[in-house]
Amino acid sequence: MSSEEAYHGDLGVIGGGVGGLGAAIIGSYKGLKVKMFEGGRYGGIVSTLYSRKIVENYPGAPSILGKRLIDEFVIQSREVQAEMINERVINVEKKGDDLIVITNEGRYKFRSIIIATGSQPAELGITGERKFKIKDRGVYNFVTDPDRFKGCNVLVVGGGDTAIDAVHEIKDKAKQIYLVHRRGSFRAAETKVNLIVKEKLAEIIYNSQIHELKGEKMLEAAVLEDVNTHLKREIEIDKCILAVGMSTNLDIFSDLGLQTEGKYIKVDKEMRTNVPGVFAIGDIATQYQLIVIAVAQGAIAAHNSFGMIRKPYWYKDEGWPEQIE
Repeated sequence: MSSEEAYHGDLGVIGGGVGGLGAAIIGSYKGLKVKMFEGGRYGGIVSTLYSRKIVENYPGAPSILGKRLIDEFVIQSREVQAEMINERVINVEKKGDDLIVITNEGRYKFRSIIIATGSQPAELGITGERKFKIKDRGVYNFVTDPDRFKGCNVLVVGGGDTAIDAVHEIKDKAKQIYLVHRRGSFRAAETKVNLIVKEKLAEIIYNSQIHELKGEKMLEAAVLEDVNTHLKREIEIDKCILAVGMSTNLDIFSDLGLQTEGKYIKVDKEMRTNVPGVFAIGDIATQYQLIVIAVAQGAIAAHNSFGMIRKPYWYKDEGWPEQIE
């Protein structure tokens, strides 16, 4: 293990998703010495959700596979000489004007950091959820292999794009699809929802939530509850896709004293947090879970990090906000 000084850099980017990669590219392009930390796969949720799927809503890259898009980000990061460190960040400390990133392998000191740790699938906390999620026993958060659902009775839970996309991805594989949403309408793209209704791709069960997952070794049934009447019904299923949103991990930043709101770090329009030198972008800082948003916020944060560190003539230093409104 080396000392802090041996790993000194201008900007540390925590998280190698699209936001973090975008920030690393812009920061390095502008001339900062950048190190980006990622303990898993580059691309974050895009690599998890869309590795073998078409990304349809990233402007300028029509019909591109998620894996190909991330590969392009990684290639460009290396071309501009952003250093990519495959270590997991476990804590961040502030000492004077320095920010110390602590990983499972070392300590790294920076003048500025960008938090881009993204999000991960949320848990409902219902009976059977964790039991059947492990070892391919029947519960998943998204579709990675449509063939896994071939000939199965599948319950899809959720009202967003991930749930609706799941129905479309397994429509030619599953025997029967149930789509359960706790509200009376969906927040996903209307065009895709309308196709499900028009072509009867799934039996839609509105105003209901999943209460329990049942089975011995494998998933066998689900208990649904009407949110208005609280009446329960049981349906036989083989697989369940819990597309119920995303959660964030704020624990590793607890020593920084960041201002938060719910599951998000609060930021201003320049992506600054209330802690000098610390920026936050993407899913951990905004409700808009879009690739283009995360990339744009990464560019804003990197631009302002450069201004804060190098203080070029055009940079207007108006003081760091103590509170984020």
